Amino acid sequence: MIDDDLVVRARSDRSAFAALYDQYYPRVLRYCVRRLSVRQAAEDATSEVFLQIAAHLPGFAGTTETDFRRWLFRIATNAVSAQLRQVRRRHELWHSAAQNGALRAADSAASTPPVEILDWPALHEAILELEPRDQTIVTLRFYADLPHDEIAGIVGASAGTVRTALSRILNRLRTRFGVDKTATNVPKGEP
Repeated sequence: MIDDDLVVRARSDRSAFAALYDQYYPRVLRYCVRRLSVRQAAEDATSEVFLQIAAHLPGFAGTTETDFRRWLFRIATNAVSAQLRQVRRRHELWHSAAQNGALRAADSAASTPPVEILDWPALHEAILELEPRDQTIVTLRFYADLPHDEIAGIVGASAGTVRTALSRILNRLRTRFGVDKTATNVPKGEP
């Protein structure tokens, strides 16, 4: 854990910012990997997060580590969403070009973006099929280890709403995989 003073000092002290970076980089990277599946894309998103943090930290109004963590993961969530939109748009352009004859079928198959050829575990596929807000809730809770109230601050909801949403999401996943509802083990860490 870091202390609240470190957050305040990081606005103008590079060594304090470096301590925040060292503390949070692995957690943000893990979150981005879980959301994006492609490590390189996750590393790019994580780098973008910390560039934004560095640029905007002097104006950050928060004074506690909790304020900082909420802000950090809100920025991370936005960076992930931007990456997902970019991948989706790129896929749409490839598909459109192939349909319009701009690409021969062999060319489009050989040029399929890496996201299309990944063999993801079934659970990760199921998480990716969730609505973006639900994906955010699940990954922040189980891969960034954030409490409900902090997740609520990130997604703009109440802690009770987050708890209810998480319960419903987990029930859907349990039903999909035929898991007993009393099972609570959720994998953590990087893939």
